[in-house]
Amino acid sequence: MHRLQISLTDEHYEFLKSEAFMANSSMAAVLRDLLDDIIEARRRDLLQNDPIWTVIGVGQDIEGPTDISSSVDKYLYGERESAPDSLFKQIAEPPDEYTAD
Repeated sequence: MHRLQISLTDEHYEFLKSEAFMANSSMAAVLRDLLDDIIEARRRDLLQNDPIWTVIGVGQDIEGPTDISSSVDKYLYGERESAPDSLFKQIAEPPDEYTAD
């Protein structure tokens, strides 16, 4: 926590003093609570008015493949070509050889 010295108008001072009396709290605690409320409201307002929310649903009407996440390599690099005489050997067996009978 940081210490801060501020100047208040008479109206602000009397308000804090009466709020502190009614809440049975210190003026500093009342001021901190008021600041917490203002900060929360400001953050909520900023979040609600964030332009990111206008992006929701933008691509909903666009037609295209629906398996992009599972076939990302196919869409980035194209279909896999078979090369029987490839310099690279196949490291693993085909998946059929892993199944138990």
